[in-house]
Amino acid sequence: MAPVNRTWVGDVSAGVFTLLTVTWLINVAITSVAQDDQYLYWFLALFTWRYLRFVVHFFAFWLYKPSPMLGDEAATYTPFRDVTVILPTVDPEGEYFQECLRTCARNSPAKIIVITAGDELYEQTLEAVSSTKARFPGTEFVVGRTQIASKRQQVALAIPKVETAITVMLDDHVIWGPRLLKSILCPFEDPKVGMVGTNKLGKRVEGSGVWNRIWNMLGSLYLMRHNFEIRATNTVDGGVFVVSARACAVRTSILQHPEFLAGYTNDMFCFGLLGPLNADDDNYNTRFVVRRGWKIKIQYTDDAKIVTDVGTKSPVATKFLAQCRRWARTTWRSNARSLITDGTVWRCQLWCVYAVFLTSFTNFALFTDPALITLFCKSSLFLESAQPDMALAGLVAWVLFTKITKVFPYYQKYPQDTWLFPAYLVFAYAHSLIKFWALLTFWDCHWSGRNLSSIQVDDKLDLQSPPCLAPPTTLAGEQLSVARELISEIEGLRKSQTRMVNEHQIPMKEALLMIQEKLRGVRAAQVDIIEAENGIDTELQELETQVGDMIAGLPRQEQQDRDLEAVVSELGDRVEGLQKDVQRRGKLAVERHQGQSVELGVKVN
Repeated sequence: MAPVNRTWVGDVSAGVFTLLTVTWLINVAITSVAQDDQYLYWFLALFTWRYLRFVVHFFAFWLYKPSPMLGDEAATYTPFRDVTVILPTVDPEGEYFQECLRTCARNSPAKIIVITAGDELYEQTLEAVSSTKARFPGTEFVVGRTQIASKRQQVALAIPKVETAITVMLDDHVIWGPRLLKSILCPFEDPKVGMVGTNKLGKRVEGSGVWNRIWNMLGSLYLMRHNFEIRATNTVDGGVFVVSARACAVRTSILQHPEFLAGYTNDMFCFGLLGPLNADDDNYNTRFVVRRGWKIKIQYTDDAKIVTDVGTKSPVATKFLAQCRRWARTTWRSNARSLITDGTVWRCQLWCVYAVFLTSFTNFALFTDPALITLFCKSSLFLESAQPDMALAGLVAWVLFTKITKVFPYYQKYPQDTWLFPAYLVFAYAHSLIKFWALLTFWDCHWSGRNLSSIQVDDKLDLQSPPCLAPPTTLAGEQLSVARELISEIEGLRKSQTRMVNEHQIPMKEALLMIQEKLRGVRAAQVDIIEAENGIDTELQELETQVGDMIAGLPRQEQQDRDLEAVVSELGDRVEGLQKDVQRRGKLAVERHQGQSVELGVKVN
């Protein structure tokens, strides 16, 4: 990538003007709402400053899209050809080093360079690496040492030895998945991407006591909150506050830039008055990549997930708190340098200027949350509310919601730790005191959390002379060449097989699937026909039964008809007899009446 033409004044002035304009517009809106209520004005101002970024990040988190995984034929970079891993260590006999080295080698990088400090650790590292080296003949293992216990010096020793296009930084207590390298190489398909970050997960130790379990949970939640922030900000404007050097990938051309190592090994701060730094190496890397005009991509996928121990090493409380102090001091030093000394973020990451760098200076929950509640209770929004208690409860619920959202996946995965959530709230507020102490001691740049001074080195050696890098033996080198040739041949056969599958087998499979689908249609039609025939047979049987019943019932019906005719004839005869009897009786009655009338007339005369 060509150098970026830029000036500090041009970067900062344009960003400051934009930020002040937006701030003025927000102020106008808040003033129109608050009117003459000063408590309401300051409540709305503090609420907006504190929670505008949360609302935006909440939606940005879910709108994030990782770089898609490509097939081997389409991918520009492959691990066994294009990746070198730099692994500095001062604890080669640690509980995680072997697993870290194995999971790294399982991803088949071209080379793994392990750098330690001092002759004693060098011998231990050679022994630790040899057991893994025999299992992965396709990867070249190189072990070297410096005579100073400094991560920056150790990494600086290895960078000039890298010959691949991509360099991966790796800490010695990080565990990879089997597809991590393939996943983090995907963003480099964009030629403007210079650095790729990973998805960090805290290692959860099972079977520990409540005290250790609390600190283990706090360490995991610390990483989860960082994941939430970098995934969201990277979605909004491509920015991040830092790309963790626990495991990240960088274009080798960036690390081998003439200006990189000079600043990396002599990193001064506070306008060059203090330093050089041993800590904050990942912040230096991030600033350098941004300053050179490269894009950063966070590959937040399951394949790109790393597991690391935070809040697990004994003594858990003091070690984790020491790490928190170091990280907090880094925030004060690095964010101030990004805003004031460097200034590039004002041009290319303006959202991060507000949401990451500026708000980090005011993010003291122990003070801001009570201030919000106090201002709210004195504002007209509370005093004139029909149900002030419900209004206050709503504000408290919102504050708790913002704290739960970022860490909810942890409790979803480990519901048995839900009852420890109050401990997380206590730590979240106590961290404000840690952060304030870090501000008062920001010039303390030693690597707290690890006692580097206890590592034995040979102080008589000239630290500027090239330290030793152990090359592979002649036999090992020949075996390595043969192994790589075999890997290349296997890769060629696999690509040929993939091409054959794409050209012949996939179309044939599609045709077979189409025929199979048609056969299913024919079978379904046949079933319908059989079902229809069965239905017709059933109806015919029922009709045949009915006809049989009718035929069988005809004689009975004829007899019934004859019986009915006889009854009707008998009834007709009886009716006729009755009619004749009525006529006869009527005639007799008339005759009797006439006789009586004649007899009566004779008597009268």
